[in-house]
Amino acid sequence: MSEKIADFSLKHKGNSYSRNAQGQLVSVTNWETEGDMDVYGTVWGSITFLQDIGDANADGGTCSWAGEGFLPDGSKVIGFQEGTWEKSGNHKWKLVMEGEDSSVGKVRTESEIELSTLIWEGTVYSRD
Repeated sequence: MSEKIADFSLKHKGNSYSRNAQGQLVSVTNWETEGDMDVYGTVWGSITFLQDIGDANADGGTCSWAGEGFLPDGSKVIGFQEGTWEKSGNHKWKLVMEGEDSSVGKVRTESEIELSTLIWEGTVYSRD
């Protein structure tokens, strides 16, 4: 990790579910900011989680992010990340993802989702 880019707090806005060819549950959770993030403006995006039916209470798994930010000057940022989630408490998940966005380049996100309040908070860092 290198420089801290931004802290964030997003609110849950809904889910959709499907089944993939491997028989896994595909959960797509939608999130958005309430106001502007430092670098990204107003952010909307989705985290996708894959879960196996035979291990519904797994302690972790894979996830990915796809989203966009709308800056006050009228420009837009898009970004993609992939990584993992793991249980970090009762109905809390810790996420670590890496990817890139069209503003900063390569990024890493460390965050936690509080499932009981449906708030996702964390920090975005630049990376080499």
